[in-house]
Amino acid sequence: MPHNNKHITNRENHEIEFRNVSFKYPGAEQYTIKNVSLKIPVGKKLAIVGLNGAGKTTFIKLLMRLYDPPEGEILLDGVNIKEYDYKEYLKLFSVVFQDFKLLSFTIKENISLADSETTDGDKILDVLKDAGLSERIKELEYGIETAVSKKFDEKGIEFSGGESQKLAIARALYKDAPIVILDEATAALDPISEYEIYSKFDTLVGDKTSIFISHRLSSCRFCDCIAVFHNGEIIQYGKHEELLKDENSKYAELWNAQAQYYN
Repeated sequence: MPHNNKHITNRENHEIEFRNVSFKYPGAEQYTIKNVSLKIPVGKKLAIVGLNGAGKTTFIKLLMRLYDPPEGEILLDGVNIKEYDYKEYLKLFSVVFQDFKLLSFTIKENISLADSETTDGDKILDVLKDAGLSERIKELEYGIETAVSKKFDEKGIEFSGGESQKLAIARALYKDAPIVILDEATAALDPISEYEIYSKFDTLVGDKTSIFISHRLSSCRFCDCIAVFHNGEIIQYGKHEELLKDENSKYAELWNAQAQYYN
């Protein structure tokens, strides 16, 4: 993968564009992403929905340059992302992937990914509150200095799947990057907890460019636009109300399949 040295002078506002991007994994015969073109304007919230294997996570991996597309190009502010300094580029993103990891450090260090001396404790408490985990942390004898897991500290804590996801979300909030990406980041949460986080996120993210991937379509309604992926292609794009107007569309099919459990 090419690593160039173009500097990113603008820290806050960035426009993302996929232009005729196609990609298949090494050794695979089928394309995971096929001729995808999509523009995400500065400060907009985009939801990406679709069935498993539709190409949603691959879209994010390409944006993050975990892979480079052999066909088409990805642009940041009109410049191919391959041209930018790689480390500078990654600093633009706060991401929670599906397969995030917690480390056997303290809660505080797991969020900041830095040593305790250089970590802002007050900011840690703020993001834990925003992620809905502050009450749980208050119950702990050592608070944010509690070790995650008992591997190296018998007084450490073993978080549940939902609590671990909230901690990962707090980590993304702490980084405070201009582009926020949540890839199924609330899959282990119950619907009420998920709703609470997304309703707060709308305020927390503010004017930042944001991308949300979720199987629960109800959690994507606050986004400015929704892209429906199917077999690696974007087959629908628009607001929730617009996409539902076509009763025979894939989005309507997915929405109605889930709505029956809530009605």
